[in-house]
Amino acid sequence: MVLFKIKNKYVYFHTVFFTQYHDFTIIDKLRKEFPDTFIQALNFNIIYNYEHLFEILGISNLAKTRNIMCSHKIELDFLLRVMGTNQISQAIKEGGITIDQYITFVVLGKKYLIDKIHQKLEFLFGNSHDEVFTEKSILRKKIEVYKTKYNNDFFDEENTIKFLTEAAVLVMN
Repeated sequence: MVLFKIKNKYVYFHTVFFTQYHDFTIIDKLRKEFPDTFIQALNFNIIYNYEHLFEILGISNLAKTRNIMCSHKIELDFLLRVMGTNQISQAIKEGGITIDQYITFVVLGKKYLIDKIHQKLEFLFGNSHDEVFTEKSILRKKIEVYKTKYNNDFFDEENTIKFLTEAAVLVMN
């Protein structure tokens, strides 16, 4: 399990293949069980890699601290920023959980709570499929999607995270 740190909390990512047999209410159940922990699940297709998510989570966390979030909940602020839009319906439609697709759980909380959530996610879904974020063919396809979405032919492996992070900062109410 790889952890990243934001201030005094830890960030954990868990990527799984979500099938029709899985429970769509899993996020709500996890949030209810761990109310002091940030938990969000995103469609794999909208994520470039874990660094992309980590950078944007830092932005949402700072926006919460400064009371300038795009929404009333940090989980929605995060989703909007990852999607690069202020349109909630679009963000949920394109960035939410999809059946027969990889999804990534993003968890921010205290270490002992992350350990519990990690165990629960492994029990429910198995090990995280982190390797899907390093497959060059998948990353190239995602860059092509970003070129079209943002109408910018200058996307490449070196500047993608920087551009996506800058787009996330610009999302406002």
